[in-house]
Amino acid sequence: MRAEPLAAMALRTEDDVFVARQLGRDCAAGLGLDRLDALRVATAISELGREIVAADGGDLGLTLDASGSLAVSLTADAVGEHWEDALTAAARLVDGSTVSDGPGVGVTLVKRVGPGTTPVAREELRRRLRAQTPITAGEELRRHNEDLITALDEVRAQKAQLEVVNHELEETNRGVVALYTELSAELDRTNQGVVALYADIDDKNLQLREASEAKSRFLRSISHELRTPVNSVLGLTGLLLDPGQLDGLSADQTEQVEYIRASARDLLRLVEELLDLAKAEAGRLEAVPVEVSVPALFAELRGTTEPILRPGVTLVTEHPGVDLVTTDPDLVRHVLRNLLSNAAKFTADGVVELSAIREDDHVVLAVRDTGVGIAEEDRARIFEEFYQARTPLHATARGTGLGLPFAALVAQALGGHIDVTSTPGEGSRFALRLPAEGPAPGEAVDA
Repeated sequence: MRAEPLAAMALRTEDDVFVARQLGRDCAAGLGLDRLDALRVATAISELGREIVAADGGDLGLTLDASGSLAVSLTADAVGEHWEDALTAAARLVDGSTVSDGPGVGVTLVKRVGPGTTPVAREELRRRLRAQTPITAGEELRRHNEDLITALDEVRAQKAQLEVVNHELEETNRGVVALYTELSAELDRTNQGVVALYADIDDKNLQLREASEAKSRFLRSISHELRTPVNSVLGLTGLLLDPGQLDGLSADQTEQVEYIRASARDLLRLVEELLDLAKAEAGRLEAVPVEVSVPALFAELRGTTEPILRPGVTLVTEHPGVDLVTTDPDLVRHVLRNLLSNAAKFTADGVVELSAIREDDHVVLAVRDTGVGIAEEDRARIFEEFYQARTPLHATARGTGLGLPFAALVAQALGGHIDVTSTPGEGSRFALRLPAEGPAPGEAVDA
């Protein structure tokens, strides 16, 4: 809204100060200010008006400014000797004040009013102010005294309310002090319990570290101890199945020896996975990054994966715009081979896809399948050691439950991580996200 003038008058005599006081009070009341705020406006006008009249006089203007506030403007060529004190007192009674620069003196006092009045109401207010009958000094003094008595009564009422509130606060403070004392004692007892709990946790952590180290030593030891006899079994079965033997085996014997060799290979694979996991958990698993050709890596993985795919399953590889990645070739090959092996196990028909894409400063190597998928409750646990998700293909595609935990540790050693998305009945996607320039120097997996 634009500024609207409400009233104006000249300040020449002491009587004009009384009229100006009355005009300011009635204007403030007409704009919706309560009695005390109207009295503050009137008092501010009279304080400054007396200093203006004490010199050569001046002018008063009342305006509803663009922000909807009451603006009281006073101008004069000169002011009395107590002008600064009057200006300070007036500024304390309103919501804002500005003093203009230039010849003479100009000051604007601002008092915020309530919700905006209507144009009709403002026009009526201007009419009443123009028709206002000037009052005598005695009448203004009487009204001023009435205002002061009303203000005093309100102050007394507020004082009585404050006394009640102070009494309630004292009661509350006594309760707070008692509660604080009780809580302090309880906190002391709790702190003692926490200290004891931390000591117990430290003991448990020490026991867990010792147990973890013992487990790693056991895995390494048992893996080495088992690998030798398993390799011996494989060697002996190879000799038995050698077609150059003088005394060949019967068909039934050959079949039985084939079973033995297959079981020995499964056992050797389990031993190798245990040994890999033991290495990863035995302190640090260091990555040695070099430039790796993605097409060559995918060609190698295709050669090892296609023979284990079920009939009707197709392997697709793609790496648009990704030819090189800096990483440890042995470790990344191990992870992708594990993910491809799982995809082959749990995909009865459809597609297994191996892909590489560039995302900012990372390369994402993903294995996607159209297999049985993983239930939501299993996705949170598939990276736990020895955990195996139950699927419709579980009986024919069983594993050790060690491949994914080891793959997760290797991904960390490579400076990345593995993300999993899956929908039961539609398939899964395992994405190995790696920094394109290799892991940071010294990056490794802590035991």
